[in-house]
Amino acid sequence: MDTLETTGFNPRGRRTLTKLLAGAALALLALPASAQQIADTVFHNGVVYTVNDQADFAEAVAVKDGRILAVGSNTDIDALIGDATQLVDLSGRVLMPGLVDGHMHPMGGGAQLTACNLNYAPLSVAEVLAKITACAEAEAEADPTTWLRVNGWFRQAMTPAGADLTAAILDQVPTARPIIVIATDFHSMAANSAALSAAGITGDTPNPSDGEIIRDADGLATGIFLDGAIWMVVGAAPDLPADLQAIKNRANLEAALAAIRAQGVTTILDAAAGPEGIAQFNTLRDEGLLTVRAQFAPVVSADETADPAAAVAKVIALGDTYNTTPGAVAPGLSVRTAKVFMDGVIQAPALNGALNAPYLHNTGTDDAPVFEPSDNSGTLYVSEAQLTGVMAAFAEAGLRVHLHADGDGAVTVALNALEATRALHPDAAFRPAFAHCELMDPTDYARFAELGAQPVLSMQWGKRAPDTIDTVQDYIGPERFAYLETAGKFHDSGARIAFGSDWPVDALNEWFAMEVAITRENDQSPDPAYAGRLGDDPGLDLPTALRAFTIDAAYSLDMDQDIGSIEPGKLADLIVIDRDLFQIDPSAISDTKVLLTMVGGQEVYRAEDFLDQ
Repeated sequence: MDTLETTGFNPRGRRTLTKLLAGAALALLALPASAQQIADTVFHNGVVYTVNDQADFAEAVAVKDGRILAVGSNTDIDALIGDATQLVDLSGRVLMPGLVDGHMHPMGGGAQLTACNLNYAPLSVAEVLAKITACAEAEAEADPTTWLRVNGWFRQAMTPAGADLTAAILDQVPTARPIIVIATDFHSMAANSAALSAAGITGDTPNPSDGEIIRDADGLATGIFLDGAIWMVVGAAPDLPADLQAIKNRANLEAALAAIRAQGVTTILDAAAGPEGIAQFNTLRDEGLLTVRAQFAPVVSADETADPAAAVAKVIALGDTYNTTPGAVAPGLSVRTAKVFMDGVIQAPALNGALNAPYLHNTGTDDAPVFEPSDNSGTLYVSEAQLTGVMAAFAEAGLRVHLHADGDGAVTVALNALEATRALHPDAAFRPAFAHCELMDPTDYARFAELGAQPVLSMQWGKRAPDTIDTVQDYIGPERFAYLETAGKFHDSGARIAFGSDWPVDALNEWFAMEVAITRENDQSPDPAYAGRLGDDPGLDLPTALRAFTIDAAYSLDMDQDIGSIEPGKLADLIVIDRDLFQIDPSAISDTKVLLTMVGGQEVYRAEDFLDQ
């Protein structure tokens, strides 16, 4: 039997001739001919990134009943072709596992695609008002009590530097409707006076335990709300009639799923899932229209962490309603994780990510700035003792936690709580995820591997941009700046890294994120201030980056036994891309085009120029 001489990865990420794959992978071919299975689909004549533990390559894959039947050479896989087998000639293109996005917000992403959207643009106050006015005028017949929600406000990139929105500014939009403007970081929101009035926000309204109402010198609300305070306003919006809300939810989810499958993403975690969103996913699943495997992490608020038993019961109840069979071929749903927000964000003007040392502030002038320590170290929403209690309860129940930990202080406290949890439940099969970890204390890197914590990083942030340079660098100083957005330092410490896009905090572009993970450069900005690498972090090599987007992200969701690599027996969640990432300059990875996306052996996306295949 002919075999394929395959390739592994050397430390620099280039392919080198190593060993034979087919003999080990194709145990099926040792069966008598009468017992051999005939594949439903065969991909051949390609470059197959298996992303298995040996980082093998192959040139053909057979799929049967939604699972991978065999992997090997063209000659090997030919034995599994029958009259009804669909042949996909890759013609040298790449077949790889479907991407796994370990942290996103699909319903919010869909809403951003379908509603009034500032589209992440660096805008002046006048430009923001013009765009919102256009949205209001496009809905001139809307009921005055219907709120206008505006998405995609890049608060940190407002021009000129330091510009911001207030209720007084938004009141200039010629409408009586309440207006809310959601920042791209989803930790800040601006509202007009009509929205404040509808929500009953006054100078006497107290801050929630996990957020802040920004006030002026007289103690009056300015119209800016942070974190938990956002929901004090949003929650006052009247509900749409049930039928209209269902139509809106469905439109948002359908838009999100179209974007997700076109990116080659086959599994996601909704990292702050609401009941309505989970229900809408379930509706599409019931109709056979779900095109992605979906896990959900409903939020356990800071206040709810004080009652661990109730927090566990909340997640279990949702799981009992919506969980489908783990490992099933058809894409299903899973609610087995709690989302806990430890802090806010480290970017100015919010500066409410919890730090181990104070933020710096400008004690000089705009022309001659002098940054010195302030009295602000951000806000920790959940204490170490309280987090330990709820984390231990989830570990004991066989569930997971997914923590928002942005600042180094939040990360340190979360690691301390995990250490205590491990001591309480040393045998628990517990895979906690720490999302973002934008700023790190250097002594904490090694603790991730030691404690089995997994950083879930939005790697597109590891570049020079307004949200790393203009609104962070001066506020943390040069010593801490070396530990900003550091995927490479995590990897060097032995941590297993997963990717999570955090969409719609950024536009959904998995391949740009993969590029930045390697290059740490921003090739999408024409501004010379954002040219060059960010900091001294080495970034990731390509094999490690690929794992973060596939098998290691699958590990964070406890799905690595079923997805994330191309191996016999695993689910046939596969994508075809238009280029061999190992044979191009890393700066071209962002141009990658997905040609085909398959979930459980079923095609869910095909590019127009792949129609003839």
